[in-house]
Amino acid sequence: MPQTPKQTNLSEPEQPEEEPASQPSTSQASSDRRNLVTFTTEAYRNVVAATRCCNAFPQGAARSIYLSYPGYARMLEEQSQRVLGLINKVLKTENISGDIKRRQGDEQLEMVQEFNDILFERITTNLDIRSGLRRGNQPMVVETQVDVQSTSSAAKSATITKESPRAGSWNRYSTTPGTPARNMVSARLYTAHNIMRPQIQFKVPVDNSSQNPFRPRLTEKPNSLKPLALLPEYDDAGNVVSYLHPYEFELLKFEPPNEQLQMQKPLLPAPPAETELMVVDNVEALQEALKELRQAPQIAIDVEHHSYRTFMGITCLVQMSTRTKDYIFDTLTLREDMHILNLVLTDPKVLKILHGADLDIEWLQRDLSLYIVNMFDTHRAAKALNMARLSLAFLLKHYLDLDVDKSLQLADWRMRPLPQKLIDYARQDTHYLIYVYERLTNDLLQSEQGQLQGLRMVYQMSTDVCKKRYTKPHIGPDSHLDLVRKTKRSFDNRQLHALRGIFVWRDATARQEDESYGYVLPNHMMLQIAESLPREMQGILACCNPIPPLVRQQLNTLHQIVLRAREQPLIKPILEARHIVPIHLLPSTKDFNSKLNCPLDFSHQEEIRDDLPTLLSRNPTGKLEHPSKPKLEVPSASLIAPALSLLERPATPTQDEQVRWMRARQESKTMRMPYKRYMAILPLMQQQKNEQTAQQNNEQLTRRLCPAEPVPPTELQIEPKVEEDSVYNI
Repeated sequence: MPQTPKQTNLSEPEQPEEEPASQPSTSQASSDRRNLVTFTTEAYRNVVAATRCCNAFPQGAARSIYLSYPGYARMLEEQSQRVLGLINKVLKTENISGDIKRRQGDEQLEMVQEFNDILFERITTNLDIRSGLRRGNQPMVVETQVDVQSTSSAAKSATITKESPRAGSWNRYSTTPGTPARNMVSARLYTAHNIMRPQIQFKVPVDNSSQNPFRPRLTEKPNSLKPLALLPEYDDAGNVVSYLHPYEFELLKFEPPNEQLQMQKPLLPAPPAETELMVVDNVEALQEALKELRQAPQIAIDVEHHSYRTFMGITCLVQMSTRTKDYIFDTLTLREDMHILNLVLTDPKVLKILHGADLDIEWLQRDLSLYIVNMFDTHRAAKALNMARLSLAFLLKHYLDLDVDKSLQLADWRMRPLPQKLIDYARQDTHYLIYVYERLTNDLLQSEQGQLQGLRMVYQMSTDVCKKRYTKPHIGPDSHLDLVRKTKRSFDNRQLHALRGIFVWRDATARQEDESYGYVLPNHMMLQIAESLPREMQGILACCNPIPPLVRQQLNTLHQIVLRAREQPLIKPILEARHIVPIHLLPSTKDFNSKLNCPLDFSHQEEIRDDLPTLLSRNPTGKLEHPSKPKLEVPSASLIAPALSLLERPATPTQDEQVRWMRARQESKTMRMPYKRYMAILPLMQQQKNEQTAQQNNEQLTRRLCPAEPVPPTELQIEPKVEEDSVYNI
């Protein structure tokens, strides 16, 4: 057989390599080209010959006759198994999953066609890269400018590598001379085309179901004071709702070491360009990084997260820094192996420094099974010092006079390999964090004049953050109403029925497809569909711009939800939530005897009707008159003499009684102040007192002159004592 030239594997993506110092000679390049052409020609000739041999085999009825001979059938089976084995070797060489031997005849043919498509696509891609037509998976930058003075966070303009023309009513800000400048903040969405979903390569599939609560995946517990025990918590119905924190006991017993409660000696780190960087993307490098981290007294930590193309989120990157070295861990590759870092993260002797660690703690638990003991949160320390701003960029500017570029906060951290710009951006978040911690500690001690209350409070709050447990997203029967309240819209029962149905559909679809709510159907589009209730499918698509892919795929399901909502009987919102009760049956705690509360005052009621029939109406001249009944004539005698009397009195009052009654009536019409009443009655009080004193003197004189004649008790006349209160009652 002729010697086969060296083959080039075109089905594997080629990495861009630097051009060698010396270019290959023209003769060598032409020789390689001739070898490739010879190999291709020979391979094509062999394929044609194999195809002719296959076509020469008996077909149809002749095949059945030939298979009746045992020797022919045995030979055909052996050659078929040999060909299938060769195909399996090719698939394993090209890293394509699947076993063709386990499939049936038709499935084997479809499988071969699918594999051929994959191989040809790889070959085409590598040829384009080789020829320079394609430069691999190049990142794409989308820049958005946000108006700081605007209350909404909608993007005002978007550019892809160059500024796009302004159009539409949403972007009418003028930049002509003389107009006031507006504060615009740029944020860049750094992403790439056709990023492979990392969830496909996870060894443990993601569980998005709401029935199964999140369960920690720890199998060992380093630095433990109590053995590992994943204890469940139950609700009233006996269902498991959550699991206890594996390091809850260790966090309860934690006390910061004395060296962390003393004044620190801030040491400014070297610039990132002069500091060693270690990118950890395999198990061997992870073991080496763990040995180095266990020797460090302080470790700065930060997490990069992605949440748009996944339901619960993915931890894509973890950055750690010591005083002399920076580390970047590829958590998409090391997702199942990162738990060994608990040896250092749960060590109470090693200080972990984070900024705003509320979400970082939950992400580390959920994806990497990492827990932290002995943490210092610089965000809470800045809050304890009452700083003007609490962001990490402000702290770096305050303590180091360093302006940090935060324009890549919207970067897609799933990109692999990571561009150098993203590596530098991720590195800066932890490089100076240890220095910031030392300055914050000193400021806390100086603000308390050497006392430890403020510093201990920061450590206690940081420990409380470490106790947080991750819980899966959950929706209730009224979760969609929270969205209506935030938008301050008024929906009737049909619109609420549609919103509820779309809300449940979106949640189920997002969990099944492992996509976020914003990717399946954003809130503003969902509210627009529920509010307009389009009759046709095109109306649903018209409410979405751009149209989400899953909405287009499941358009019929959404249409059925809207149609069921339109069939609901229309009920006004005001009558749906309230049952009107007659006013006289409403319970009331008001005192209607008070002049401030009138029983006929209905102005405080929600529903008031002014068209009810009344006893009075207005005539054409505008005067009030009774509509039908004649005027009642009351005899004047009834105003003087009552029809029934409880006390005995003359049938007709005497002249003195009439005068006294008229005088009292006139006096009751005039209101007198209490002091004037007292001064008016004071002479009468003095007169009664003098009469009582004179009577007592006469009695004493009588007893002294006639002691032998006792006075019978029945003949004694005791005058009643006149009190001042009785005077006021007159």
